Amino acid sequence: MSRGLIVVGGGPVGAFAALTAALKGERVTLVDPRGVLGGAASRSAGVVTVQLEDPLDVRLVVRSIELIRSVSKSSSVRTGFLQIGREEDLSDSVEAMREAGVEHEVLTAEEIRERWPVFRVEGDLIGIFTDMDLSVEPPLLGGELGGVLASLGVEVIRQSVVSFTTDGGRIEGVVLEDGERLKHDGLILAAGSHNRELLLRLGIRLRTTVITCYAYKFDVGEELEVPSFSDELLHSYWRRWGTMMVGGGYDAEWADGPDYSAVEPPPQYVRRSMAMLRSRLNLSREPRYHSSLRGPCELTPDMEPYLGRLEGLGDVVLVGGLRGYGLMRGPALGELAYELLRSGRISSLNAEEMERLSPKRLIRSSKRSRVGGINNDVAV
Repeated sequence: MSRGLIVVGGGPVGAFAALTAALKGERVTLVDPRGVLGGAASRSAGVVTVQLEDPLDVRLVVRSIELIRSVSKSSSVRTGFLQIGREEDLSDSVEAMREAGVEHEVLTAEEIRERWPVFRVEGDLIGIFTDMDLSVEPPLLGGELGGVLASLGVEVIRQSVVSFTTDGGRIEGVVLEDGERLKHDGLILAAGSHNRELLLRLGIRLRTTVITCYAYKFDVGEELEVPSFSDELLHSYWRRWGTMMVGGGYDAEWADGPDYSAVEPPPQYVRRSMAMLRSRLNLSREPRYHSSLRGPCELTPDMEPYLGRLEGLGDVVLVGGLRGYGLMRGPALGELAYELLRSGRISSLNAEEMERLSPKRLIRSSKRSRVGGINNDVAV
């Protein structure tokens, strides 16, 4: 018996794909051992900004902000975002926002200091300000989103997928760790850094890499009335949440696979990020290190996400490669994955953009296990 649409992965992509489908009246089953936003997303910094360097990315984040705000009650704050740097270093972001139709302000160093006196900004720097951007607390958002999904009848199964059932190369269903087999009427594989392992067991080699990303929470002792911001000169990013400043210096390490451990980051990472924060803000007291955020990020060779079908797998859409930008790109990509699954096209993307996102560019080789000419269940 079919369980309707099955979504593998409860991160921003999978959760918002499930939400989109449920709002359309579909029967939806979401499978993830860590629940809704309980994996890498729960360990992310929570900065959501439109200030990226590609018009497609900007458009994705605009839609992600709309989707997050549709379910968020207390898990997000509209802080706006300020990008600080040299004019030439910010030009690509400015051009991308112009092409995407996003309003923004260009501020001098003096104008930044007048509007937000806590900032330290040298006279030769400028700022780009957008007002729609969010500071998000991912665990809180996961709780709110999980409640909305439950109210819409979405079944969340907190187990791993351990195998697929196949017929003639087509994926017919998934097998859970307790042995239960779920047939699907459409499948979205949105397991992030786990996608590579899932596909490898089908003989499909996905050219992606997993790294461990770090961010940090520092208690500054007061609630600063500042936007979230990035420092392109010192290469760091920050958002505010209560008395906390959350972010850091884009620290990351190569990993053999997804790392959800609680191991503390190298002390020099923390010291460097604290120094970056202090150099940009006039604080009334020394920041205090509170905690770190550590989780897996999936990278593609061209640093682009992937979204599309793979020939021969059947009614399946694959999406991932978010490069640590799960909350920024993920909700919109989840919505698009559902549209592609059900309609066979994405109305908001042109042919060039669809080709650019296609997962076919990441496939090394394809090989499936066959016995007597019939595809068998493949362990994952």
